[in-house]
Amino acid sequence: METETRICVSIGKIPFDSIAGILSQVEMAEIRLDLAGLSEKEIKAVFPSHDNLIATCREGEYNDMERARLLETAIEYGAAWIDIEADSHPAWRDRMIKLVKSSGSGLILSRHFFTHTPSMTELKKAVDRMFDLGAGVAKVAAQVNHPSEAAILLGLYSDPRKIVAIGMGPLGVITRLAAPFLGAPFTFASLGDDQPTADGQIEYQEMTGLIRNISSYG
Repeated sequence: METETRICVSIGKIPFDSIAGILSQVEMAEIRLDLAGLSEKEIKAVFPSHDNLIATCREGEYNDMERARLLETAIEYGAAWIDIEADSHPAWRDRMIKLVKSSGSGLILSRHFFTHTPSMTELKKAVDRMFDLGAGVAKVAAQVNHPSEAAILLGLYSDPRKIVAIGMGPLGVITRLAAPFLGAPFTFASLGDDQPTADGQIEYQEMTGLIRNISSYG
């Protein structure tokens, strides 16, 4: 059984001086600009150092103007992907989408459901909307409260487009592990057990070993 899915390590509250060493050991990483606290100078150093980085800046820590500036810097300095929340303020979202589409970066549009996993009908509508907006990859992350909700998320992979469907919480772990075998272009892992950026992330080395072991069967 073969898989070409990359394991993307999500980097949050990590000191700038440690990031270079981490990036030298992984094939893909997400830089959570809303958590990392990087200055523009540091962003200019990080993104040219690796050819497969996602820049993400979630709402909360910065206002929209600040978020745009940080993401624009990441684009200018070589981010492979920019992750924009599809339910951001439409004017801000559409401006950022236009900027990403005119650059050399790929566009990930994401939707997060922090309390539950919606029905398959609702999830498909969300995915269709993200692709209609121009997504190269549509990412869905939803809280899983019952095993049946994990099954709903995994059902999204019947769509041949590039989708990443992630279940948050302990019952969502299976979705992160199954993603490489169902067609996801990448799946997420944490840098360490004490450094997740989302509930349910598996530690990178553990994820690598599990996927390798599963791949060896078949």
